[in-house]
Amino acid sequence: MNEKKRQAFRLTAVLAGLVLGFSGLLATSAAAEPTTPAEPTTATEPSTATEPTTEDNTPYIVGGGVVSQKKPWIAALHRDGGFTCTSTIIAKRWVLTAAHCVAAAGKYTVRVGSLDRTTGGTTAKVSKVVKHPKYNWPTADIALLQLDHDVNTTFAKLAGKSDLSDGKAVTVYGWGSEKADWSGPLPKKLKYANGTITKVSCTDSNANPRVICTKTNGSIAGGDSGGPAVVRNSSGQELQAGVCAIGHRPAGSGWAGYTSVVAFRDWIRSTAGV
Repeated sequence: MNEKKRQAFRLTAVLAGLVLGFSGLLATSAAAEPTTPAEPTTATEPSTATEPTTEDNTPYIVGGGVVSQKKPWIAALHRDGGFTCTSTIIAKRWVLTAAHCVAAAGKYTVRVGSLDRTTGGTTAKVSKVVKHPKYNWPTADIALLQLDHDVNTTFAKLAGKSDLSDGKAVTVYGWGSEKADWSGPLPKKLKYANGTITKVSCTDSNANPRVICTKTNGSIAGGDSGGPAVVRNSSGQELQAGVCAIGHRPAGSGWAGYTSVVAFRDWIRSTAGV
């Protein structure tokens, strides 16, 4: 495939004409898992913008579904009052997200314990941003955010190496755009898509052990950056395997790249103590 068509892009929310998001996660019921993967399509690198002033709840059905069960460990990340990325709570004062989500200066907060990114649950201020020291997008696109106070919620459980394998079922979550062309407003409710982990490369590198590639029935884009890719263990427990970092344009291809939690497990443990 032409190298130019394999450019990956940062998935920060691009609004006012180029809103990125979970374009495949809009249906009211889940679509079936994909079968034969297709090659990723053209990708570009968007810029960060603020949230639009108007809301539109029109359902654009591209695939995936609206989350109905509580996911108290998934949090909406805001910068200067506007939604920017998805994230997860991994400890009382620690949030896991993508480093490119917090590359811009600003005041960051998280909304915890609500499927609606605009209301409900509780909010906490980010007192410290810790990007991985080797972050240089898309390399090491992972960050930890320290909160200004403890949050009382269920924390995300992190996957181990034995929990991952090619063809493993995966679910991805996020609050991204509802349109395949990434335009229009962001949805208020958390979305999901089902799929599998695949060995087929979704990055410029044909073999990157620090990136987990997924193929789902929905496509990843802006507002889904920093969100989790989740697998289940033999007991059915959800385990976070990756952090959303890379997608492909136009939405609809279903391909995405997630920074591997396993690859950065030691750094997470030494920084956040979990």
